[in-house]
Amino acid sequence: MNIRRIDDTCSNCGLCVRDCVAGVWRMVDGKPEPVAPDLCNRCSHCIAVCPRDAIVHDGLDAAQAVRTKRADLKPDAYLDIVLSRRSIRQFREKPVPREIIEKIINCARYAPTASNDQDVGYIVITDEKIIRNAAGDLFGFLNRLYAKTQRGILKYIITRTGLAENRYLKVMEYARQQNAETGRDFMLYSAPVVLLLHTPKRSRFGTDNCAIAATTIINYAHALGLGTCYIGFMTLALRYSRKMRKHFRIPRGRMVHATLVMGYPAYSHARTVSRKKAEIRWM
Repeated sequence: MNIRRIDDTCSNCGLCVRDCVAGVWRMVDGKPEPVAPDLCNRCSHCIAVCPRDAIVHDGLDAAQAVRTKRADLKPDAYLDIVLSRRSIRQFREKPVPREIIEKIINCARYAPTASNDQDVGYIVITDEKIIRNAAGDLFGFLNRLYAKTQRGILKYIITRTGLAENRYLKVMEYARQQNAETGRDFMLYSAPVVLLLHTPKRSRFGTDNCAIAATTIINYAHALGLGTCYIGFMTLALRYSRKMRKHFRIPRGRMVHATLVMGYPAYSHARTVSRKKAEIRWM
């Protein structure tokens, strides 16, 4: 990897040294030098922090390192995005253009990842039949599991342990009725888009990396007029069901850590919602 400093342009401010956590850049005879390029994790900090554009790095795409627009950052606008975002479970029968999905994922790839691994992959499902079949398979599995809890030893255990009051179990009877009578999808909510975020199975921080990327997606999608919702049951199913992984063509050696549905909301929410106060302990 070739990393070098343009001597005629550099002001020797040393910001690249101070901001390089990997130890690539160090001061040598009063000048910053890339003495250990093999340690670079391509975080781009040296290029981003340099006030004189005095660094050349062939492991990075220089065209992507553009000037930031600090004046465009509006704290109140971001707060409005967070406060007004809702988990959407009712969608309009309107497809999401491919270029909009690509725009959202392009934003998500800038989300931070541990050690700058940039190991998050995306599977985008827009085929209505695939989504419908997956939702049916998942609901069928939960339906069969629920049926077992209503008889025999499982019913006894659930009653004795208090699990019968679990809200997911209590709502299942209603979900079964609605699904049978109207075909309502309680799993993927008949969404026009399903997003699966995955990393290598051996990734130590795969869950964290996908969670950060997914949060970036749901906020930016909301700003673009789209609605999203986390689908935890699908993530769990993909972790344990080989059939489901095959259904969605999950690459070998990869694990899905987050599932999102996305589409245009069927209706809007005029107000923000109530939330518990944050539990804070000052040290």
